[in-house]
Amino acid sequence: MTATPASKSARLSLRHGTPSWVPPVALALVLLVMWAATAALADSAVYPGPVEALDSLRADIGSSRLQQSVLDTARVLLLSYGAAIAIGSVAGMLLGLSAFWSSATLPVVYALNSIPKIVLYPIFLLFLGIGDFSRGSFAFVSGVLPMFLIMVEATASVSRLHLKMAASLNMSRISLMRRIIVPSVLPSFAAGMRLCFGLTLIGLLLAEMFSSSTGLGYELLRNLSLARVENIMGQVVLIGVLALVPTLALQQLEVRIRNRYEVTT
Repeated sequence: MTATPASKSARLSLRHGTPSWVPPVALALVLLVMWAATAALADSAVYPGPVEALDSLRADIGSSRLQQSVLDTARVLLLSYGAAIAIGSVAGMLLGLSAFWSSATLPVVYALNSIPKIVLYPIFLLFLGIGDFSRGSFAFVSGVLPMFLIMVEATASVSRLHLKMAASLNMSRISLMRRIIVPSVLPSFAAGMRLCFGLTLIGLLLAEMFSSSTGLGYELLRNLSLARVENIMGQVVLIGVLALVPTLALQQLEVRIRNRYEVTT
């Protein structure tokens, strides 16, 4: 299995003594400086700078409404993300073991995954109604399909030599999964976890914007209707920070797993 450029650069950073979280944090700071500079040059009331955005965020974060919205988004995200990881990875590995079912199923799943998920959300509302279940289900679907596809491809690319050796040893299906399949697909699983988190969060925010009375997506849409630009930018910063921290943690996990299990060529 060949290492991806991202994993190679992460390993190079670790090798030279620089933690892998430093480059993305440095990039975020550069973007913050660019934001401040462009806002100062524009000098427009509809384009607030980071100081105005953070001031509005500091005022909002003290309100119980926004605190409850953050908690509601985090709760639904945790449940939908956990379900997407568990179901997508297990189903992908099981299907990836069968060449016939993989070739029969993958084109359909790829086609479904290429459809913009937001056009399917009215179907979720029709059958599931408005509430946590519909927005959580939409977030789950947004993340489970990519996770499923990643795991199918990873399982299908397991060394045929290893599988033939397992067959010659009459290895049981459980032993095959535990000793060969799972260690081989762990690097792809770690990358899928990181990708799935972002897609699940996007799906949840979109669902909250369309049919929810709470959550960060609802707060964004509410501020948009009130033309509160500073509050919108402040909440965008909040969402960015809330997304960056888990992403960096998942990146650290991915680097560790790749360093231990991935075989480079």
